[in-house]
Amino acid sequence: MALKTGTATAQPSAAARLPAAYWILTAGFTLCRSGCVVVPFLALYLVRHQHFSATDAAQVSAAFGAGWAVGPAAAGWLTDRIGRHPTLLLALISVSATYLTLPALSSLSALTTAAFAVGLLFDGPRPAVFALVADLVPQQDRGRAYAKLYWASNIGAGVAGAVGAFLADHRFTALFYVAAGSNLAFATTIAVTRAKTRAPAPARSRDADAQPTKYRALLRDRPFLALTGLTLLFLCVYQQVLFGLPVAMDRDGLEPSSYGTISLVNAIAVVLLQPLIQPWADRRAPLTVCTAASLTLGAGMGSHLVAHGSLTAYAAAAVLWTLGEVLFFSSVMTMVDRLAPADAKGRYTGVWASTMGISALLAPLISAASLKTGGPELMWTGSLALGLTAAAGFLVLQRKGPAAPLPTHHEPAQRTGEPLPG
Repeated sequence: MALKTGTATAQPSAAARLPAAYWILTAGFTLCRSGCVVVPFLALYLVRHQHFSATDAAQVSAAFGAGWAVGPAAAGWLTDRIGRHPTLLLALISVSATYLTLPALSSLSALTTAAFAVGLLFDGPRPAVFALVADLVPQQDRGRAYAKLYWASNIGAGVAGAVGAFLADHRFTALFYVAAGSNLAFATTIAVTRAKTRAPAPARSRDADAQPTKYRALLRDRPFLALTGLTLLFLCVYQQVLFGLPVAMDRDGLEPSSYGTISLVNAIAVVLLQPLIQPWADRRAPLTVCTAASLTLGAGMGSHLVAHGSLTAYAAAAVLWTLGEVLFFSSVMTMVDRLAPADAKGRYTGVWASTMGISALLAPLISAASLKTGGPELMWTGSLALGLTAAAGFLVLQRKGPAAPLPTHHEPAQRTGEPLPG
C-alpha cells in the first residue's frame, strides 16, 4: 500500500463551508471536553485528598491507562458495527455513571477498578466523532475539519482548566459531578440532533461487494502501524503533562491550583496558536509537521529542567510544548484519515486512539521510575530524548513513503473504492 506522505494537505476552496451537522457535532464534543476535569487532577486527588503514596497513585493511574489502552479500539469496532450514534450514546452515558461512583470510593482496590472503568469509557466517543466527521465532510476539507474540531475541543479544555483551578483546592469531589454532567449534556445533544448529524448513505459502487476490512488487514497495514507506533512514542512524552508534571510541581512546593493554571495556559495557547499555525501546516506534508511537532514537544519538556519552582517558568515551558501539541494534532489525523478504508474509519481511528491509553499506561510508570531514580531532572531529560527520537522516526517514515497526490473530490478517495459519503 502506498503511503501518501509527500504532499501537503489539499487546500479548500474559498467558498468551501463545513456542513451545519459538523458544527453541531463539534459543539457537543466541545461541551463534553469542558468537563474533562477528573483525569488531569486524578493523581493529585489520590495523593492530597485520599492520602495515598505516589506509588499507589501510579498504580491507579496505570489502571486508568490500561482501560484507555483498550477502550478506543473497542469503541472503534462498535462504531463500525452498530453505528456512530449508538456508540456515542453508550460511551457517554456509561462514563457519566462511572464518574458519579468515584467520590464514594476510598479503598485502593476499588479506586483502581473504577479508574480502569473510566479509562475504558473515557475516550470512547472519539472514534465515533471522528468517523462522523469523515461521513459528513468531503475528503478535501477534512484536514481543516479535524483541525477545527481539535481547536474547539481545546476551548472546552480551557473551561475545564478554569473549573479545575477553581475547585481543586477546596471542592475536589465536585470535579466528578462536573465531568458526569458534561458527558450527559453531550449525550443529550446527540439524542436530540441525531437525524441532523446522520450522513446520507453513500451510493453503491462497483467495489461494494468486496470483502470488508477486518482487523487482520489493519494489522498488516505497515504504514499505519508505523504511524501508530510513532504516535505512541510522541504521546509517552506528552502524557507527562498529566502524570509527571503535577508531581514535579508538587515537589517544587507549588499548590494544586498552580497545575490548574498550567492547564489553563495550555488551553489558551492552543486556542491562540492553532489559527496561526494551521495555514503553515496546510502548506506542508503532514509528516513534516509531525517531525517539527516532536522536536518542539521534546524541547518544551526539556525546558522544565530550568523551572526551579517558578510558576512563570513552568508556564513558559507549557507554551513551548503546547506548540508541539498543536502542530502534531493539526496533522496526524489527516494521515489516519488518508490511510483508513471507508468501511473501517472507526476501527482505524480506534486503534490509533488506543495509543493515548497505552501511553497513559506507560507514562506514569516512566515518571514514577524516573522520579524515584533521578528525580524530575531525569524525567525531563528522558522526555527530551524521546521527543528527538520520535522526530527522527517521523522523518524516516516520510522519506520511505512514496509521494502520492491527494485525490480530488471527484475521485474515490478510499482504498475500498467507495465514493465519499455525503
